[in-house]
Amino acid sequence: MIRRIVLSILLLLAPAVSVRADGPIAHQGMLSVIGRGAGSPDDLAVGADDTIYFGDMTANRVLRLNALGEPEIVSPAIREPEGIVPLPDGTLIVAEQATNRLYQVDPVKKSMTLFYAVGNKTHNDGIDGISRDSATGDLLIPDAPTGRILRLSSDARHVSLIARGFKRPTSAALAADGTLFVCDEFGNAIYRITSDGVRTLIAPITLPDDVLLDGSGDLIVNALPGTIWRIDPQSGQKIALVTGLRYPHGIAFDSQGNLIIADAILNQIYRLAFPRS
Repeated sequence: MIRRIVLSILLLLAPAVSVRADGPIAHQGMLSVIGRGAGSPDDLAVGADDTIYFGDMTANRVLRLNALGEPEIVSPAIREPEGIVPLPDGTLIVAEQATNRLYQVDPVKKSMTLFYAVGNKTHNDGIDGISRDSATGDLLIPDAPTGRILRLSSDARHVSLIARGFKRPTSAALAADGTLFVCDEFGNAIYRITSDGVRTLIAPITLPDDVLLDGSGDLIVNALPGTIWRIDPQSGQKIALVTGLRYPHGIAFDSQGNLIIADAILNQIYRLAFPRS
């Protein structure tokens, strides 16, 4: 709820135009607007057919971009839709932040069923981002209210604790060698956890929201103050890819390696296309 209040204030202060004259700016690659949200697009995901799905905090639904870049509703009402993970069968796992539950959404039938209730006995905001272990199909759940990272089996029958002790973990990315990268939003940091449990601070970042691994093994992180960063996971060196965004709340890669970005205040969906080698 705290972040909803912050977003509401920022939306009131935002200009009426959709994009400011002075931004955003791509420092690497080419940035273009490919669509718009329904008011405040949040976390997003790209399906196997490159369909872009995103949760929208204004609509309280999951939407997809059609061929014209317009948002189309694909789910029933979801209270504060956050992290989205596409499954091989075309359905989506979506985090409902208000209740700390995961739902399985069928975007064709526009229906959903409860997948797993994590629960929240705190007064803290619920789950933000979720991800999937491509090797096992398990879901990785940063349980933001409790500061834990959970692993949920693909059949939602078994849950285990991976790590704990974060201030507000909002995203996790798993490398092929078992190394886990964690975005701790209120901790203002990106961490590495090796398969034997050793935790290392990689880089301090102000209000990081999501962390992804790109094709070269670097980390891509969106910071809510308005910057998309590329981070070397070994040295911690940071390079700004995009600056001048207002509230970049969702990032995902498409099948071509382009970075898709959702900005909740500008109400825009962007594509950052990198040069092909």
